[in-house]
Order: sequence, then structure tokens, then C-alpha cells
Amino acid sequence: MATSAQVMAASARRRRRLSDPYLLVAPALVLTVAIMLFPLVYSFYVSFLNYSLARPNDTSFAGIQNYVAMATQPSFLGALWNTVVFTVGTVALEFLLGLGFALLMNREFPGQGIVRTCLMLPLFLTPAIVALEWLFLFSPRVGVVPWLASFVGFPPQFPFLADPSWAMPALILVDVWRSTPFMFLILLAGLQGLPQEAIEAAQIDGANGWQILRNVTLPLLTPLILVALTIRGMDAFREFDLIFVLTQGGPGERTQVVSMLAYNTGFKFYDMGRASAMAYIILFLVLVFSVYFVKKLRDMQVSS
Repeated sequence: MATSAQVMAASARRRRRLSDPYLLVAPALVLTVAIMLFPLVYSFYVSFLNYSLARPNDTSFAGIQNYVAMATQPSFLGALWNTVVFTVGTVALEFLLGLGFALLMNREFPGQGIVRTCLMLPLFLTPAIVALEWLFLFSPRVGVVPWLASFVGFPPQFPFLADPSWAMPALILVDVWRSTPFMFLILLAGLQGLPQEAIEAAQIDGANGWQILRNVTLPLLTPLILVALTIRGMDAFREFDLIFVLTQGGPGERTQVVSMLAYNTGFKFYDMGRASAMAYIILFLVLVFSVYFVKKLRDMQVSS
């Protein structure tokens, strides 16, 4: 029989085996948390200060003054409206196009793999590269887009990105081209995971394609649709790279979204206190948006 010392030694070895993986991961985990947590905490602290990069030694406590000033600033309200327009426009179009492509690709046909790969190619490009490509395509002198637009009544060499009425639709078009593959991929995976019994039962009952889509497919896909809309909505709400490269918030302030305004406030006007406050306002709005959709998703799961 094993002695008490042997039992204790075996127990210690067992605990060591269980804790060894955590000890190996701990340094990387601590470093990652520190890298992520320190800027978050420090920027929150700065948001309560009168802190300018032009006078880094002349700092004073401002309380919630930065938050009040940014929330009531007309340029912030305009940027918030631009952000809402950009987010709603891109996410709605990406969902409709992604659903359409997913329905088309959810069937067997020759060259299916090649077509699916081509549809997903924009997803592999970084936003800055996509913006540079479309900057060339929108060029009034050598771009393809103004040339094609001239066939439907636009003036030759029309400057889409410099026109106050067309700059925002142009940005929405670029983001839709880049991010629709994400929505397509999520919805296609959902369609392929649907129970075929429900669809076959609807077909036996005489339902046509539109009725099956509206009454069977979409209700079954709703939880996945909410997840996809939440992810894309949060990404679009804080979009920066695309807008910075293509328009930098112009012409005027027609495409200046809140992330662009925060950048300009902090690195053009050197007001890091108000820029940090604006960043946390953005964080709060994104959290409200995500919590709303998560609550909707949870309610649907409970009701089902």
C-alpha cells in the first residue's frame, strides 16, 4: 500500500501537470494584457485632463469637461451622423449582396470553387491597400469609375471623392466591395448548415422559392444574421483606414466620421484630452450597439 508521503508526492505531480500549461502561457498572457490594458487605462486617465501635445508639461485636471465639450460640439454631431450613414449604408448593402451571393453559391455548378474563391478575394486585402486601389480607380484623369460613369450621364473626369454629394456614396461602395465577402462567407456557412427537412417539408406543401426564403430560410438564419450584423456594424462604426486614405474626411466635413474626428483632434490639433474623451464616447456607442444585438440574440434563443 502507498504511504501518505507517496500519495502526497503523486498529488503534487498531478497538480504540477495541470498547472504547467498555464505557467507556459502566463508570460505571453501577461504581456498581451499589459500591452492592451495600459493604453486603455492611460487614455481613460488622459480623457479627464487638459492635455495638449504642444504643451505636454502644462497639464491640468478637467473633469468631465472634455466629454461635455465633445458631445455638444457641432462637428462631433455631424461626424456622428456621417458615421451612422456610413454604417447603415454599408452594412445593409453588404447583407443584401452577401445573402444574394450565398443563395447563388449554395448549389452545385461547374467552376463553383473558382467562383467562390474569386468572391472572397477582397477579404484578403488590407483596408489601406483597398483604399489605394480605389483611389486610382476614382482618379478623374486615369480612373475607370469616372469613365464608366460618363456613359450614364456624368461629366467626363467627374471627381467623385471631391464632390460633396458623391464622396460618401463612393466610400460606401468601396467598403461594400471589400467587406461583402465576409457577409457572404458567414451566410453561406449558415445556409449549408440548415436542416434540409424543414425546406423539403415546405416544398412538399407547395411553397415556392420566395416563400421558402421568407418563412423558412431567413427565420432559421436569424441568429447567425444578428451575429454577422453585429460584427460588421462594430467594424463599420469605427472605420478609419479607408476614409483616411480616400478622403481624409473631406470634402469639407462630408465624410468625417467620429474616428476621423478623433484622429484630427489628437494629432492635428494636439488636443489629446478631448481626443481621448471622443475615443471613449465611440467605445460607449459601440458597446451599446453590441449589447443591443446580443440581447436580441439571447431573447431569440430563449424563445426558441
